[in-house]
Amino acid sequence: MLVASYLLGYNKNDTVKHLAVDNILPDQLQGADIRLFSRGASADGASKITDLLLLFPGAAAPQNIVCLPALPQNAVSHLLAGMPLQVVDFAHGRKLSVVYTHDQQRCA
Repeated sequence: MLVASYLLGYNKNDTVKHLAVDNILPDQLQGADIRLFSRGASADGASKITDLLLLFPGAAAPQNIVCLPALPQNAVSHLLAGMPLQVVDFAHGRKLSVVYTHDQQRCA
């Protein structure tokens, strides 16, 4: 598992647009899947900490599972609303659109 840092990008309406990463997405993005993993409570106790796991079954370790830890609540809400969120890898120009629904978690 690769635990990676990221930047959260916003559009001009101050809504979540993308997660920017650097040199973490594997060459093979086909068959990718996502999971939201909730753990513990935030420091203020007001919300849960939620990680975004990107699963790449065709990639070699450690890039077969990428963890983007402690997503901000607005990014979690964006995903839970079923809206797509792009993960942009600046190093390679790769883009992965992730969509979360309660019965299906997928990447396109």
